[in-house]
Amino acid sequence: MIDVLIVAYRPDIRQLTALLETVWQAHSHGLPIAVRIWHNDGDAPALDGSDEMASLYRSFTQRGLVLTAGGGEGNLGFGCGINRLLKDVAADFVLALNQDAIPEENALQILWSYAKSDAPEVAAWEMRQIPFEHPKAYDPVSLDTEWVSGAAVLFRRSAMTQVGGFDPRIFMYGEDVDLSWRLRCAGYRLRYVARAAVVHHTYSKAEEVKPLQALEGIYVNLCLRARYSGRRRVVEGIVKAFFELLLPESFPGRRKGIARAIWKFLGNYSYFWKTHQGAPHFEPRFAGWGYEVRREGAFHHFVPRAELPSEMPLISVLVRTHKRAAFLRQALTSVMHQTYRPLEVVVVEDGSDVGQAVCEEFSGVIPVRYFRITPGKGRSAAGNLALNEAHGEWFCFLDDDDLFFADHLEVLLQTVRENQVMGAYALAWRATTHITDTEAAKYQELSLDCTPDEPFSRVAMWHHNYMPIQAVLFHKSLYQQYGGFAEDMDQLEDWNLWTRYTMLNDFVQVRKLTSKYRTPAHSVYMADRQLKLDLAYKDAVKRQSAMQFTANPVTVRKLAEDYARSNSLIQVGSTQLRRGLSRFPLISRLVTLRHVMRRFLKSS
Repeated sequence: MIDVLIVAYRPDIRQLTALLETVWQAHSHGLPIAVRIWHNDGDAPALDGSDEMASLYRSFTQRGLVLTAGGGEGNLGFGCGINRLLKDVAADFVLALNQDAIPEENALQILWSYAKSDAPEVAAWEMRQIPFEHPKAYDPVSLDTEWVSGAAVLFRRSAMTQVGGFDPRIFMYGEDVDLSWRLRCAGYRLRYVARAAVVHHTYSKAEEVKPLQALEGIYVNLCLRARYSGRRRVVEGIVKAFFELLLPESFPGRRKGIARAIWKFLGNYSYFWKTHQGAPHFEPRFAGWGYEVRREGAFHHFVPRAELPSEMPLISVLVRTHKRAAFLRQALTSVMHQTYRPLEVVVVEDGSDVGQAVCEEFSGVIPVRYFRITPGKGRSAAGNLALNEAHGEWFCFLDDDDLFFADHLEVLLQTVRENQVMGAYALAWRATTHITDTEAAKYQELSLDCTPDEPFSRVAMWHHNYMPIQAVLFHKSLYQQYGGFAEDMDQLEDWNLWTRYTMLNDFVQVRKLTSKYRTPAHSVYMADRQLKLDLAYKDAVKRQSAMQFTANPVTVRKLAEDYARSNSLIQVGSTQLRRGLSRFPLISRLVTLRHVMRRFLKSS
């Protein structure tokens, strides 16, 4: 049984109606679900009352939905409201939903399909929020995440009860991080289920600054430093908060609000310090005022599923593999988690046979077709066989040691459709990886760099490849017109392919990070890989001499503009900048101090 827990505070009746409608739809399709609503805005309406809210509740109970309501204890805040509802819950699972977080069609069924058979040590399954997805990173294979958002998350009730629910001294903005970390300290894991989405308009526009979130976030961050870390981290947080006081006010009352947040924390410091939490396997992450490694593209706008055409084009994911069954399994799992449907996977194994059994594991879950080349002819030949066997309208490569985040195909297809182009590419993490066990696909990711990061330019493409192979989506007609890989190339074969495909067709970069690819961390492997790339580069440039196209003065002028832009514009994301500076603490502090003082003097 699942109890849906909703904390209401002056709700928009239309949004609440839409939320309850989706819950009732899930109930009518066999999901064991009931609803409990707690009113922070006064007494709960009597179900036999005549007001609009009572009529709404009554309409759903008459349709067979179990719905109860309570309230009348003042504005307890979201966390304490959920705690109050938990007192009367006997169900094994509870789904916390904001009053304005409306699940998409079938989202609750998808969420339940993940949770009902999951391991007992998993305590929470977070739903994706659209139109703006939270940018925190997660494991594309296991879906493990460092914390879950309370706006839309399914909890194992026994785990919540064990750790005491939400903390009463955190009114809002961060209470979910605190609960997540207490669950992790207790040995539980948390997952992010991107395929189950809610429409939640947290921001009215991109890059919106919400004063209450900013100020309450500072207070909560200091509290979590006291509870989960040492005094050094607390002092760092307080110093950082005082530096914030020197910055120009981005909204009225910001400085006074920060001062109140610091004062409020000092009043609660003893409580959070005495309730210290920790575990050998848990390490708190403080990234500025946030708590996570972030993927670029926080304000990429996702289109709700209800607004999409009823029929969407088939995407073929083309996988080349060789003697890496465990890595292939991880790659296919990342495809299985894709938010986009319909899709198919074409796997071509070059010279070995370990991949067939792996593909059979996904039978009935996602469409996978397996092909084998014997004897092996190289990865370019494997790629060409995959291209030839694909049925989709759009193609995307995924080598067996690369991974997609769950929104990869959705983001790229949305981009090509909106821009009416034949191809698009997204940002990707280059994961410098130390592999400890190839057979079991065990590894350590030593660094994550968003490299390369360049806007589309033909001139730049003729000079170097800035589109990692797994980051690109392209239309099948490009393969039909220009062919596949040069089979006598074993390095930079993708660069040669992109150069031909973009000779007359513009591609578009979307600045959202949706995948990652691996490079070796061991110096011997790095040197060997670089030597092969250097030799292949000369060959690839030589092949370009055979490529020709007709140009006019307008085309030449555009190429000149591309050249100027590619030589003058270097895009560095905020995440890249923070990560780079973090390697040099002294420089980072000096740059930050200089930046703060310049803005302070300017505002004065």
